Amino acid sequence: MKKSVRTAGIVFLVLSLAEVIPMAFGAEALHPFLKPLLIPSLAVAALCALLPEYKGRKTVLLAAGMALHTAGDILLLMDSRGVTFFTLGLAAFLLGHICYLWVMLTGMVGLKDWREILLWLLPLSASLAVTGLLGEEGFMHYAIDVYAFILLYELATGVVWMLRKRPMGSRILWGAVFFIISDVLLAMNAFRGIDFPTRHALVMGTYLLAEWLLVSGMVRDRLQGSQG
Repeated sequence: MKKSVRTAGIVFLVLSLAEVIPMAFGAEALHPFLKPLLIPSLAVAALCALLPEYKGRKTVLLAAGMALHTAGDILLLMDSRGVTFFTLGLAAFLLGHICYLWVMLTGMVGLKDWREILLWLLPLSASLAVTGLLGEEGFMHYAIDVYAFILLYELATGVVWMLRKRPMGSRILWGAVFFIISDVLLAMNAFRGIDFPTRHALVMGTYLLAEWLLVSGMVRDRLQGSQG
């Protein structure tokens, strides 16, 4: 492992712990200052691992996805100023996930058996069920539906790659699972007003674990010879 990758990874870990541990005890004074630094520190580790040898489309899309998720973090910090910031934050995360999914799907030519076909059908019905349970209407209904759809397709993609013995499969699967858990906890408060003392810490902890799993999975897959 390159020294620069190890250093950036340690920085990401230290920042993540400094973010989550105080939150678990109700101390959030550092949150506005730490949150915008979290994904950039992970991005530095990822790009140090990939560059200069790997300069293809996957690397560009991965960097774009992390940049969009950083923008989403910053916008969600300002959501108390109005629903516009929440909506823009959701849009930034959605676009970031589309970049991630593009990377994950590269090289997947067709579906090989009934298990893969079934996996590709489940996200649509499940995402519709999510918005039905939330009961949102209008633009937000469709936005949440699309967002849930993309997250569930990431999960399905991870399972397909696991079935095909691709290195990143399990990390993508669990990354998507933890992202869903984080967003469900976020939605519980945003749309139902449900809160409890450790919710913020759980939201950030599962989110950061999800980002690390997804990004490290895509980087490892790229380094082990996947083309694109």
